[in-house]
Amino acid sequence: MNPENEKYTMEQVAADSDLMVWKGWVINVKSFKDDHPGGSKYISNWAGRDISEIFSAESPHRHSSYAEKVLDSLKVGTVIGQELSKKEATKYNGMVDVDAPFLFQVSDLGESYHGWMASQPVVRKLTIFPYPILEALSRYPWWWIWVVIPPIIAFGLFTSINAGIDLISGGLFFTAGLTTWVFMEYLLHRMVFHIVPDSPGWNLFHFFAHGLHHLTPHDPTRLTFPPPFTLALAVLFWNIFKVVCLGHIGFSVLFAGFVTGYVSYDTTHFLYHHTDGSRYGSVVFPKFFSAYLKFMKSHHNTHHFLNEDCNFGVSNPILDFVFGTYMSKAEAEHQRELKAARATAKAQ
Repeated sequence: MNPENEKYTMEQVAADSDLMVWKGWVINVKSFKDDHPGGSKYISNWAGRDISEIFSAESPHRHSSYAEKVLDSLKVGTVIGQELSKKEATKYNGMVDVDAPFLFQVSDLGESYHGWMASQPVVRKLTIFPYPILEALSRYPWWWIWVVIPPIIAFGLFTSINAGIDLISGGLFFTAGLTTWVFMEYLLHRMVFHIVPDSPGWNLFHFFAHGLHHLTPHDPTRLTFPPPFTLALAVLFWNIFKVVCLGHIGFSVLFAGFVTGYVSYDTTHFLYHHTDGSRYGSVVFPKFFSAYLKFMKSHHNTHHFLNEDCNFGVSNPILDFVFGTYMSKAEAEHQRELKAARATAKAQ
């Protein structure tokens, strides 16, 4: 369906709680309400109205170019008598067929892959494999970690307790495991997940490791590692810690702390993307947790939608402050503008 061929009156838009008007286009936000980073109430408050002015305003906050692309993907028609905005074409438009499986397309992008990813294409629904069984196996609910991982943590704790570790040593080993995860999370995200791929093989690695999530940040079925890979990594790290600790009885508590860090990472990551920010401070999210969630949601959204070269910490921002990669939303917007200006000047 071509949105330009579907005509609406403002009266029709006003009568539908799922419709809004943006720069002459009618957009249907039904599928996006729960994914809006600021919460669904901000969408509901503007239902049936023209959001062009408030969307472009500096207050309550400035929207990113990615937000414009999201609205562009939600177009369903035009308003009779209003002038339409036209999106600026880039060399990446049409490079990938978003309705076809991505597996071989990503590999075939070659050197254009990173530029295409950096252009922040909006993909509401993504299919990886051309084979239904593999596609089904690539999707899991985020909460599976709370079914599988706690028994693994309990086993790690029990192993050391049963071997006779004392409380102080156990606490130190557990804290060391948590700390190890904090560094692992940050370094993997910064040094591995945000490399610039330069070959078909690296394209696929980056796509599966992290690019997939940046393309579909609102897809809850592709937020965690598939269970088979996670369990295999658990076995690997169990043995790594055992070797590093030279067989000391504390190795399994160290492992338990490390895996606890992983669970906190995946859980908070889910909350940033799939909980309504407007409900923070309610019974669901008590005040002591809400302030942290609100800060980290903004911290993570800045990484996703404004500047992917900052804010690499996911479960916490400590190492971003330590290594100078923390960036506020306002600073990230400023850096993005400077980058765009340099690119424009270079092209002239």
